[in-house]
Amino acid sequence: MLKKLFMLWIAVILLMPTEVFGQKAAEHPGLKLMNYYAGKIQDVHTVNPYIINIIAIYEISHGRHIDEIRNYIIWYFNHLNYPDKAGLTGSIYDFEVNETGKEISTNNYDSVDGYAGTFLYLLNLYQLKTGDKSLLESNWNKIKDIAYLISCLQDEDGLTQALPGGKNNVRYLMDNCEAYAGMKVFNELALSVGYGQDAHYVETAEKMRKAILSILYDKRSGNFYWAIYDYRKHVSKWSVSYPDALAQLFPICFDVLNPNSKKAEVLWREFNKRYKSKINKFPLEQRMIYEMTGKKMSK
Repeated sequence: MLKKLFMLWIAVILLMPTEVFGQKAAEHPGLKLMNYYAGKIQDVHTVNPYIINIIAIYEISHGRHIDEIRNYIIWYFNHLNYPDKAGLTGSIYDFEVNETGKEISTNNYDSVDGYAGTFLYLLNLYQLKTGDKSLLESNWNKIKDIAYLISCLQDEDGLTQALPGGKNNVRYLMDNCEAYAGMKVFNELALSVGYGQDAHYVETAEKMRKAILSILYDKRSGNFYWAIYDYRKHVSKWSVSYPDALAQLFPICFDVLNPNSKKAEVLWREFNKRYKSKINKFPLEQRMIYEMTGKKMSK
Protein backbone atom coordinates (compact mmCIF):
# COMPACT_ATOMS: atom_id res chain seq x y z
CA MET A 1 0.00 0.00 0.00
CA LEU A 2 2.97 2.33 0.56
CA LYS A 3 3.72 2.26 -3.15
CA LYS A 4 0.18 3.28 -3.98
CA LEU A 5 0.29 6.23 -1.58
CA PHE A 6 3.63 7.25 -3.04
CA MET A 7 2.13 7.10 -6.52
CA LEU A 8 -0.49 9.63 -5.48
CA TRP A 9 2.13 11.90 -3.95
CA ILE A 10 4.54 11.80 -6.88
CA ALA A 11 1.75 12.45 -9.38
CA VAL A 12 0.86 15.65 -7.53
CA ILE A 13 4.52 16.70 -7.66
CA LEU A 14 4.67 15.92 -11.36
CA LEU A 15 1.76 18.22 -12.11
CA MET A 16 2.88 21.13 -9.92
CA PRO A 17 4.56 24.17 -11.52
CA THR A 18 8.23 24.13 -10.54
CA GLU A 19 11.30 26.32 -10.77
CA VAL A 20 14.59 25.69 -12.54
CA PHE A 21 16.53 22.74 -11.18
CA GLY A 22 20.23 22.04 -11.64
CA GLN A 23 21.18 21.34 -15.25
CA LYS A 24 23.13 18.19 -14.35
CA ALA A 25 20.17 16.84 -12.42
CA ALA A 26 17.87 17.66 -15.33
CA GLU A 27 20.03 15.42 -17.51
CA HIS A 28 19.31 12.39 -15.33
CA PRO A 29 17.69 9.71 -17.59
CA GLY A 30 14.78 9.18 -15.21
CA LEU A 31 14.16 12.85 -14.53
CA LYS A 32 14.21 13.61 -18.25
CA LEU A 33 11.17 11.41 -18.75
CA MET A 34 9.45 12.90 -15.72
CA ASN A 35 10.18 16.42 -16.95
CA TYR A 36 7.95 15.95 -19.97
CA TYR A 37 5.12 16.20 -17.44
CA ALA A 38 6.69 18.39 -14.78
CA GLY A 39 8.92 20.92 -16.50
CA LYS A 40 11.93 21.70 -14.33
CA ILE A 41 12.14 20.08 -10.90
CA GLN A 42 13.06 22.02 -7.79
CA ASP A 43 15.30 20.80 -4.96
CA VAL A 44 16.27 17.21 -4.19
CA HIS A 45 14.00 14.78 -6.01
CA THR A 46 13.21 11.12 -5.63
CA VAL A 47 13.63 8.90 -8.67
CA ASN A 48 11.09 6.11 -8.28
CA PRO A 49 11.74 3.46 -10.97
CA TYR A 50 8.18 2.17 -10.81
CA ILE A 51 6.68 5.56 -11.66
CA ILE A 52 9.20 6.11 -14.44
CA ASN A 53 8.53 2.63 -15.83
CA ILE A 54 4.84 3.55 -16.19
CA ILE A 55 5.70 6.86 -17.87
CA ALA A 56 8.13 5.09 -20.23
CA ILE A 57 5.58 2.38 -21.06
CA TYR A 58 3.02 5.05 -21.86
CA GLU A 59 5.44 7.10 -23.95
CA ILE A 60 6.83 4.23 -25.97
CA SER A 61 3.32 2.97 -26.69
CA HIS A 62 2.87 6.34 -28.43
CA GLY A 63 6.25 6.08 -30.16
CA ARG A 64 7.68 9.05 -28.31
CA HIS A 65 11.05 9.80 -26.68
CA ILE A 66 12.68 6.57 -27.84
CA ASP A 67 16.26 7.77 -27.23
CA GLU A 68 15.42 8.97 -23.73
CA ILE A 69 13.75 5.66 -22.94
CA ARG A 70 16.81 3.78 -24.19
CA ASN A 71 19.03 5.85 -21.91
CA TYR A 72 16.70 5.19 -18.99
CA ILE A 73 16.79 1.45 -19.66
CA ILE A 74 20.60 1.56 -19.58
CA TRP A 75 20.46 3.54 -16.33
CA TYR A 76 18.12 0.95 -14.81
CA PHE A 77 20.44 -1.91 -15.75
CA ASN A 78 23.40 -0.06 -14.23
CA HIS A 79 21.60 0.44 -10.91
CA LEU A 80 20.42 -3.08 -10.19
CA ASN A 81 21.33 -4.49 -6.78
CA TYR A 82 23.89 -7.32 -6.49
CA PRO A 83 22.62 -8.07 -3.89
CA ASP A 84 20.14 -5.85 -2.03
CA LYS A 85 19.45 -5.61 1.68
CA ALA A 86 17.33 -8.78 1.55
CA GLY A 87 19.97 -10.71 -0.35
CA LEU A 88 18.10 -10.48 -3.67
CA THR A 89 19.76 -9.75 -7.00
CA GLY A 90 18.07 -7.84 -9.81
CA SER A 91 16.07 -5.45 -7.64
CA ILE A 92 16.48 -1.68 -7.71
CA TYR A 93 16.18 1.03 -5.07
CA ASP A 94 14.71 4.51 -5.25
CA PHE A 95 17.24 7.33 -5.54
CA GLU A 96 17.51 10.94 -4.48
CA VAL A 97 19.06 13.29 -7.04
CA ASN A 98 20.35 16.66 -5.87
CA GLU A 99 20.86 19.79 -7.96
CA THR A 100 24.40 18.77 -8.93
CA GLY A 101 23.10 15.52 -10.37
CA LYS A 102 24.53 13.36 -7.60
CA GLU A 103 22.51 10.21 -6.93
CA ILE A 104 21.99 8.99 -3.38
CA SER A 105 20.42 5.59 -2.94
CA THR A 106 17.57 5.43 -0.45
CA ASN A 107 18.38 1.74 0.09
CA ASN A 108 14.66 1.19 -0.17
CA TYR A 109 11.99 0.11 -2.63
CA ASP A 110 8.26 0.23 -2.28
CA SER A 111 7.51 -2.98 -4.11
CA VAL A 112 9.86 -5.42 -5.76
CA ASP A 113 7.43 -7.39 -7.92
CA GLY A 114 5.87 -4.27 -9.47
CA TYR A 115 9.21 -2.64 -10.25
CA ALA A 116 10.54 -5.81 -11.91
CA GLY A 117 7.38 -6.64 -13.82
CA THR A 118 6.87 -3.19 -15.31
CA PHE A 119 10.53 -2.98 -16.36
CA LEU A 120 10.43 -6.29 -18.23
CA TYR A 121 7.18 -5.17 -19.84
CA LEU A 122 8.88 -1.94 -20.92
CA LEU A 123 11.83 -3.87 -22.38
CA ASN A 124 9.53 -5.91 -24.58
CA LEU A 125 7.67 -2.83 -25.81
CA TYR A 126 11.01 -1.18 -26.56
CA GLN A 127 12.29 -4.05 -28.67
CA LEU A 128 8.96 -4.42 -30.47
CA LYS A 129 8.88 -0.70 -31.27
CA THR A 130 12.53 -0.29 -32.28
CA GLY A 131 13.75 -3.74 -33.32
CA ASP A 132 16.84 -2.95 -31.22
CA LYS A 133 18.03 -6.19 -29.65
CA SER A 134 21.46 -4.91 -28.65
CA LEU A 135 20.29 -3.86 -25.18
CA LEU A 136 18.78 -7.28 -24.62
CA GLU A 137 21.80 -9.19 -25.83
CA SER A 138 24.34 -7.15 -23.86
CA ASN A 139 22.28 -7.29 -20.66
CA TRP A 140 20.73 -10.73 -20.93
CA ASN A 141 22.16 -12.02 -17.64
CA LYS A 142 20.67 -9.02 -15.82
CA ILE A 143 17.32 -9.58 -17.52
CA LYS A 144 17.39 -13.19 -16.32
CA ASP A 145 18.13 -11.97 -12.80
CA ILE A 146 15.06 -9.69 -12.91
CA ALA A 147 12.87 -12.57 -14.08
CA TYR A 148 14.30 -14.86 -11.42
CA LEU A 149 13.59 -12.16 -8.84
CA ILE A 150 9.88 -12.34 -9.66
CA SER A 151 9.88 -16.12 -9.32
CA CYS A 152 11.61 -15.77 -5.93
CA LEU A 153 8.76 -13.57 -4.72
CA GLN A 154 6.13 -16.08 -5.83
CA ASP A 155 4.37 -17.99 -3.07
CA GLU A 156 3.22 -21.58 -3.33
CA ASP A 157 -0.26 -20.43 -4.31
CA GLY A 158 1.12 -18.59 -7.35
CA LEU A 159 0.83 -14.97 -6.17
CA THR A 160 3.82 -12.69 -5.63
CA GLN A 161 4.64 -10.75 -2.52
CA ALA A 162 5.22 -7.04 -2.89
CA LEU A 163 8.31 -7.18 -0.67
CA PRO A 164 10.61 -10.06 0.29
CA GLY A 165 9.58 -11.32 3.70
CA GLY A 166 7.01 -8.55 3.80
CA LYS A 167 4.92 -8.09 6.92
CA ASN A 168 1.68 -10.07 6.79
CA ASN A 169 2.56 -11.49 3.36
CA VAL A 170 1.02 -8.60 1.39
CA ARG A 171 0.00 -9.42 -2.19
CA TYR A 172 -1.60 -6.73 -4.35
CA LEU A 173 -3.76 -7.23 -7.42
CA MET A 174 -1.98 -4.39 -9.24
CA ASP A 175 1.50 -5.72 -8.51
CA ASN A 176 0.60 -9.29 -9.41
CA CYS A 177 -0.78 -8.20 -12.77
CA GLU A 178 2.42 -6.25 -13.45
CA ALA A 179 4.60 -9.17 -12.32
CA TYR A 180 2.64 -11.55 -14.53
CA ALA A 181 3.02 -9.26 -17.54
CA GLY A 182 6.75 -9.06 -16.93
CA MET A 183 7.14 -12.80 -16.60
CA LYS A 184 5.04 -13.44 -19.70
CA VAL A 185 7.08 -11.09 -21.88
CA PHE A 186 10.35 -12.46 -20.47
CA ASN A 187 9.56 -15.61 -22.39
CA GLU A 188 8.93 -13.53 -25.50
CA LEU A 189 12.21 -11.68 -24.97
CA ALA A 190 14.05 -14.99 -24.68
CA LEU A 191 12.68 -16.06 -28.06
CA SER A 192 13.49 -12.72 -29.67
CA VAL A 193 17.19 -12.98 -28.79
CA GLY A 194 17.43 -16.64 -29.74
CA TYR A 195 17.75 -18.23 -26.31
CA GLY A 196 14.46 -20.07 -26.41
CA GLN A 197 11.87 -20.31 -23.70
CA ASP A 198 12.68 -21.76 -20.29
CA ALA A 199 9.97 -24.14 -19.07
CA HIS A 200 10.39 -22.85 -15.50
CA TYR A 201 9.42 -19.31 -16.45
CA VAL A 202 6.60 -20.44 -18.71
CA GLU A 203 5.16 -22.40 -15.78
CA THR A 204 5.78 -19.52 -13.37
CA ALA A 205 3.82 -17.11 -15.56
CA GLU A 206 0.92 -19.50 -16.06
CA LYS A 207 0.75 -20.32 -12.35
CA MET A 208 0.62 -16.59 -11.63
CA ARG A 209 -2.16 -15.97 -14.15
CA LYS A 210 -4.26 -18.82 -12.77
CA ALA A 211 -3.74 -17.58 -9.20
CA ILE A 212 -4.88 -14.06 -10.08
CA LEU A 213 -8.00 -15.39 -11.79
CA SER A 214 -8.89 -17.82 -9.02
CA ILE A 215 -7.56 -16.51 -5.71
CA LEU A 216 -7.98 -12.79 -6.39
CA TYR A 217 -11.28 -12.95 -8.28
CA ASP A 218 -14.38 -12.34 -6.17
CA LYS A 219 -17.26 -14.27 -7.73
CA ARG A 220 -19.83 -12.68 -5.45
CA SER A 221 -19.05 -9.13 -6.50
CA GLY A 222 -17.93 -9.90 -10.06
CA ASN A 223 -14.65 -8.05 -9.64
CA PHE A 224 -11.19 -8.64 -8.15
CA TYR A 225 -10.03 -8.31 -4.56
CA TRP A 226 -7.59 -5.43 -4.54
CA ALA A 227 -5.24 -7.12 -2.07
CA ILE A 228 -4.61 -9.92 0.36
CA TYR A 229 -2.95 -8.86 3.57
CA ASP A 230 -3.35 -9.52 7.26
CA TYR A 231 -4.07 -12.97 5.82
CA ARG A 232 -7.47 -11.94 4.50
CA LYS A 233 -8.89 -10.87 1.17
CA HIS A 234 -9.89 -7.23 0.82
CA VAL A 235 -13.11 -6.76 -1.14
CA SER A 236 -13.16 -4.06 -3.82
CA LYS A 237 -15.96 -1.51 -3.69
CA TRP A 238 -16.80 0.33 -6.91
CA SER A 239 -17.61 3.40 -4.84
CA VAL A 240 -13.94 3.63 -3.77
CA SER A 241 -11.94 4.93 -6.71
CA TYR A 242 -8.55 3.99 -5.32
CA PRO A 243 -7.32 1.39 -4.89
CA ASP A 244 -10.51 -0.64 -5.28
CA ALA A 245 -11.92 0.53 -8.61
CA LEU A 246 -8.66 1.44 -10.34
CA ALA A 247 -7.20 -1.97 -9.53
CA GLN A 248 -9.88 -3.54 -11.75
CA LEU A 249 -8.16 -2.07 -14.82
CA PHE A 250 -4.84 -3.81 -14.20
CA PRO A 251 -5.89 -7.34 -15.26
CA ILE A 252 -6.90 -5.83 -18.61
CA CYS A 253 -4.00 -3.41 -19.00
CA PHE A 254 -1.39 -6.07 -18.22
CA ASP A 255 -2.92 -8.95 -20.21
CA VAL A 256 -4.22 -11.20 -17.46
CA LEU A 257 -7.65 -10.92 -19.10
CA ASN A 258 -8.42 -11.07 -22.78
CA PRO A 259 -10.02 -7.69 -23.65
CA ASN A 260 -12.76 -9.58 -25.50
CA SER A 261 -13.68 -11.63 -22.44
CA LYS A 262 -16.89 -11.07 -20.53
CA LYS A 263 -14.96 -10.28 -17.33
CA ALA A 264 -12.97 -7.56 -19.07
CA GLU A 265 -16.07 -6.04 -20.64
CA VAL A 266 -17.90 -5.96 -17.29
CA LEU A 267 -14.97 -4.37 -15.46
CA TRP A 268 -14.40 -1.75 -18.15
CA ARG A 269 -18.09 -0.88 -18.33
CA GLU A 270 -18.48 -0.62 -14.57
CA PHE A 271 -15.39 1.55 -14.19
CA ASN A 272 -16.50 3.93 -16.94
CA LYS A 273 -20.00 4.15 -15.55
CA ARG A 274 -18.62 5.65 -12.36
CA TYR A 275 -15.38 7.39 -13.33
CA LYS A 276 -15.18 8.22 -17.05
CA SER A 277 -16.36 11.77 -16.46
CA LYS A 278 -13.92 12.16 -13.54
CA ILE A 279 -10.80 10.61 -15.03
CA ASN A 280 -9.15 13.96 -15.81
CA LYS A 281 -9.00 14.62 -12.08
CA PHE A 282 -7.14 11.37 -11.38
CA PRO A 283 -3.37 11.44 -10.74
CA LEU A 284 -1.11 11.24 -13.77
CA GLU A 285 -0.11 7.57 -13.68
CA GLN A 286 -3.71 6.52 -13.06
CA ARG A 287 -4.81 8.39 -16.17
CA MET A 288 -2.06 6.62 -18.11
CA ILE A 289 -3.27 3.23 -16.91
CA TYR A 290 -6.84 4.18 -17.86
CA GLU A 291 -5.84 5.27 -21.35
CA MET A 292 -3.70 2.18 -21.99
CA THR A 293 -6.55 -0.04 -20.79
CA GLY A 294 -8.92 1.78 -23.13
CA LYS A 295 -6.63 1.03 -26.07
CA LYS A 296 -6.66 -2.65 -25.18
CA MET A 297 -10.46 -2.62 -25.00
CA SER A 298 -10.83 -0.82 -28.34
CA LYS A 299 -8.79 -3.34 -30.35
